[in-house]
Amino acid sequence: MGSGEVADTWTLRQCPAAERPAALRHEISRTHLPWDLDVDRDADPRAGATVTARTLDDLRLVDCTTGACAGRRGRAEIAATPVEHLGVLVVLGGREHVEQDDHRVVLRAGQALVWSSARPVRFVVPGPLRKRTLLVPRARFAARAPQHLTVLDGPASRLLVEHLGAVSAVGDLTGPAAAAAATAALELLAAALPDGAPDDAGGLSWERVRDHIEERLGDPDLRPRTIAAAHAVSLRTLYGVFERRGETVSGYVRRRRLARARADLARSGPATTVAEIAHRWGFADQAAFGRAFRRQYGCPPSAVRGRA
Repeated sequence: MGSGEVADTWTLRQCPAAERPAALRHEISRTHLPWDLDVDRDADPRAGATVTARTLDDLRLVDCTTGACAGRRGRAEIAATPVEHLGVLVVLGGREHVEQDDHRVVLRAGQALVWSSARPVRFVVPGPLRKRTLLVPRARFAARAPQHLTVLDGPASRLLVEHLGAVSAVGDLTGPAAAAAATAALELLAAALPDGAPDDAGGLSWERVRDHIEERLGDPDLRPRTIAAAHAVSLRTLYGVFERRGETVSGYVRRRRLARARADLARSGPATTVAEIAHRWGFADQAAFGRAFRRQYGCPPSAVRGRA
């Protein structure tokens, strides 16, 4: 799959009336992962449904309007999903009931939650609904993923919802623009997820470490040893905080530096060199920066210059 493609819009009214329930089942499974869908046959026949799907690197953003329906993902649907995903559901209008394990949530307009494709889940839509779903391959999400339904709240959640809305409004994104939109969505999702209790007996929390790193990304001496010393904890304790999120300290620092460098490259003009931006974000060796950048984004740093 490429880094972006033309949005694909499907409408229920393009199908013969007798075929609409089966057509809607097929389209929802094609764009939202496999679902066993129940469509209300007694619903207003004038009611329609639309689905608009677009890709951002290997993420998928789907806008959907529908009438009353219900769906579930059980063993068969999970087995038919070869890649585990996180689903970020944003209700834009109406309401949707979602249940996973023992967690039940009623989402209304403006609210968002995260669900996992690896566990059984069901939903009920009692009436007309507008929603937006971001599907993220689990392997692409470096932070610790929630194991059950997780409602998103707070400033980062609102930024994520606004970002997804802006991406949808812009239309077709390809190449570096699609990659940048995907990276921003992943960063905002990681920031929006609620954190649990402190990660060790000394009270070291992910937020404290994350903020410390974010403020010092340009410091070439930002290393596990100096981070642990700044928080008066052992290296083992620091490593444990990151291991529980499925990350390494050095890997996280490198990824955040690359994201900052990429944003600066997109805004830079010919007067600013790649070497200057690499040095600004803690990379002493331009060649090493170039290799790391290509591994992360699939293109050399020069390819995104001036692409803001």
